[in-house]
Amino acid sequence: MEQKKYTKKKLSDFEKVILKLRQKALEEMGVIRDNSIDDAANTDSMARDSNYAYHMADVGTDAQEREKAFLWLTREKNFIRFLDEALDRIALGSYGSCIVCGELIPVARLKEVPHTQHCVECKNKDNR
Repeated sequence: MEQKKYTKKKLSDFEKVILKLRQKALEEMGVIRDNSIDDAANTDSMARDSNYAYHMADVGTDAQEREKAFLWLTREKNFIRFLDEALDRIALGSYGSCIVCGELIPVARLKEVPHTQHCVECKNKDNR
């Protein structure tokens, strides 16, 4: 069975969208990283400058915020990896074909989830 493919023009359009999403994700990672570093520095200086003991609840909240930042960074990193894999598939010419059934993934789905490798039907079967 010959694999169905999108035209080079269409692949180029998808590539532009994916590159924009990748850049946005990288920028978001930078913001999260910068905010985490700033928050940690502010917490340390506040603790040193304060006449009062640093409350345990504040320490817990700070730890929770650091953990949230770490989870967001991990999520963005994974998203970038998925986008990079999609860019690799574009370079190989296999982007947009479902890896299960070989049918073309509808453009509407690729616009919503540009890194997907499955058509909706195969993804729904996989989730059952």
